[in-house]
Amino acid sequence: MNARTALAAALLALAASATACTAETGHTDAKAPAKAKPHAPAAPAKPLKIGTAHHWSDTDTDGTHISGTTSVIGYTQPATGVDMPDSVSDFPHPVWTILEVKVCADDTSSNVMVSQAPWNLGFADDTRLAAPLISGAGVPKPEYPVNGAAVKPGTCLRGKILFSVDRGTRPTQVVYAPDGRDPVEWTVPKA
Repeated sequence: MNARTALAAALLALAASATACTAETGHTDAKAPAKAKPHAPAAPAKPLKIGTAHHWSDTDTDGTHISGTTSVIGYTQPATGVDMPDSVSDFPHPVWTILEVKVCADDTSSNVMVSQAPWNLGFADDTRLAAPLISGAGVPKPEYPVNGAAVKPGTCLRGKILFSVDRGTRPTQVVYAPDGRDPVEWTVPKA
């Protein structure tokens, strides 16, 4: 193989490698990578107190600015006003609980999509209980959206999420863990 052929082969291999890297990283130009996605502020080191808002800012999946505050307004165990059959629960002796939350979109944000899915109860044994996505008759009102809702810039959405826990247990934390962001935690007061 002569020097020109070897050089051409090396350049082709380099070009193929750059193309493969471009496809893998999503960059459209191998010379100039796309802007790095800004990360939301790190979650607080210590769990927040119920009633304290956590402000966050990020870039949405479509590249638009998205920011706002997320709050746990209250946690009630046992819940009153719940008319749900025990068979709906995953526990043989359920105690119904209500988590009340609020998300606000900043004035400068694009729409913020919210649902019950990122909300969890955390327990002392390092386990979590995901929101069961229960809605309808028997659930205290106002309900927090199960399947998702848009919060427009400068507005808020508040609602209740119904959980059941096993009798004799109580969570120690509320955990908000949306995909791609650090989880935020609030301390559940002792009974």
